[in-house]
Amino acid sequence: MEQPVNPASEVQQPARPARKPWAADRRERRLLPLSLLLAYLFVSFCLDRRGIRCQGFGVTVLAAGWYGVLFCYRGTGGMQRSVNRVLMGAVVLLALTFTIFSNQWFRLWNRWVLLLLIAVHTWELCGGTRLPWHRAGMLLERLLLLVCGPFVRCGAIADTVRSLKSRQGFSRWFPALAGVGVTLPLLWVVTIVLMDADALFALVAGDAIAWLERQFGQVVLRLILAACGMPFLFSLLYFAAHTEAKSQEKKGMKELEVLPAVILLGALDTLYLFFLTVQGVALFGDQTYLQRAGISFAEYARSGFFQLVGLAGVNIALILAVIWLCRRDKRLQVLSTALVMLTGVLLLSAAWRMTLYVSAYGLSFKRLLTYWGMVILAVFLGLTVRKIWKKDFMFFRTAAPAALAWWLLLNYCNADALVSRYNVRQVEGGRLAYSAVEDLLYHRSGYDGLTILAEHLTDPDILPWVQEDAAADCESWTSWSVSAWRAAQP
Repeated sequence: MEQPVNPASEVQQPARPARKPWAADRRERRLLPLSLLLAYLFVSFCLDRRGIRCQGFGVTVLAAGWYGVLFCYRGTGGMQRSVNRVLMGAVVLLALTFTIFSNQWFRLWNRWVLLLLIAVHTWELCGGTRLPWHRAGMLLERLLLLVCGPFVRCGAIADTVRSLKSRQGFSRWFPALAGVGVTLPLLWVVTIVLMDADALFALVAGDAIAWLERQFGQVVLRLILAACGMPFLFSLLYFAAHTEAKSQEKKGMKELEVLPAVILLGALDTLYLFFLTVQGVALFGDQTYLQRAGISFAEYARSGFFQLVGLAGVNIALILAVIWLCRRDKRLQVLSTALVMLTGVLLLSAAWRMTLYVSAYGLSFKRLLTYWGMVILAVFLGLTVRKIWKKDFMFFRTAAPAALAWWLLLNYCNADALVSRYNVRQVEGGRLAYSAVEDLLYHRSGYDGLTILAEHLTDPDILPWVQEDAAADCESWTSWSVSAWRAAQP
């Protein structure tokens, strides 16, 4: 006999709340083909045989494609702010360097700078960040958003596809697409089996498949790969457009004791003062010290340069950290200012060493780059002094635009042509050996200085070899550049 069940004794399971669907309206439906088109463009760039090695016009097209899809999806809102217009101009200039110039070192660095700049600009346009652009921590924050974006909103594409059911005409074309998607793989499998079963059919079908592969094989492969990557691009764009801005609470930070920082800065000031005294005697005074140590003057002039420049950057970071962590103190201000001045002398010493080395062996792209680094470090030193005596001064707000502007200037000064022109003049004046010109051609990083060097070549076989390489770069849209096109001209 069954016992009656008391309903009150039953444990009622809490109802699971229904998942809140992602917002999917006309904009998201428009994003479906746009993200597929952008994914196809990216896949085409990656599969190009010369695209990855010689990134040229393809990078410019990819950057333009990203902004084209972004603006078509969410509009141009945010461009009324001056910071976004400046960032847009910087992105355009940096992306165009891949099309205009061909220096491989710049291309290697610029692709990461461009990626970071696009990440900063995208979230500055769309919002959804805690930190403003003038805070140094925003670089890490926006890189993390760029890494997370392709994965955290993948579910939105499913809700967008479901929203298509309410659209007029969906019942007509969607079943057709589904039928094609099921039929093509099945036809492929059946065709392979029939070819294995009949030799004559295999001969005829093989020719037909070979023709189709030549005509459409690459397109189909790229479409398949683009369809695989489309959800991640859709997620990234959706995440950027729908992430809400979050306010950050300002937490008071406990300031550290001043005495340890005073001891550290005082010791560094003393050490650098002693170092500069010894170095000054060696570089500007009697060279008997070097002879006694068995070191030639040329060897001494070129040694230790990168260490000195690196120490200058470390000193700036150390001073900024002390200012940030410790309370305001007169001793810290004086010692920090003294360290900045000694670091400035350290930079002058490094510049003097590099100038001696360049006068003996000529200029190169890397040596020109070190001069650029010293100039921007000198600017940072000046900004550091202001930060020392005015704690509320925002160092990054001025330093970041200055570094970006100086980097763009270095890109557009045509570094290879500048280096070639300098060495040619030094050779013509008898101050450099002719090998300084040939070395630039054999160890070239691009084609930008080829026109200047071609007038001073003695080996007739070098130029056709370089022109052949430049012509190969111009065969592909991804690696094409104005520099390579000019070099390929007879």
